[in-house]
Parts: sequence; structure tokens; C-alpha cells
Amino acid sequence: MLQQMQAVIRFFMAVFYLGGGIFLIFFAKSMFQINSALLMIVGGTFLLYGIFRFYVSVTSIHKLFFKKDPDQE
Repeated sequence: MLQQMQAVIRFFMAVFYLGGGIFLIFFAKSMFQINSALLMIVGGTFLLYGIFRFYVSVTSIHKLFFKKDPDQE
């Protein structure tokens, strides 16, 4: 049960990183007085890390929720 809850939390953190990266790349230019290149670097890093976390969380959710455990039979 605890592993399932952690997998769901990891999924929402991945969505947060993806959203943060998209926000920094596309929408933050007009809101902050920060160099555009720095926003692209940080946003791209958030986006790549979010994609990695999304993949890991989806595979763990699939394993924990949808795979049948042979020990339970």
C-alpha cells in the first residue's frame, strides 16, 4: 500500500516538473526579468528531468497496480 502511494506521488511530482519546464520555456519570459537563455536552460532541464520521472513513475504504477503478483495465488 505504501509503495502504491509513493508511486502516485512520484507521478504528480513528474507532472509538476513537466509543467514547470513548459512554463519556464514558453510563458516566463514576460513575467520575470531574467535572461532568456537562463530560462531556456533551466526550463529544458526541468522538462528533461520531468520526462524521465514520468517514465519511471508510469512504469512503477503499471508494475504495482496492473501486474498480477504470482505470490498472491
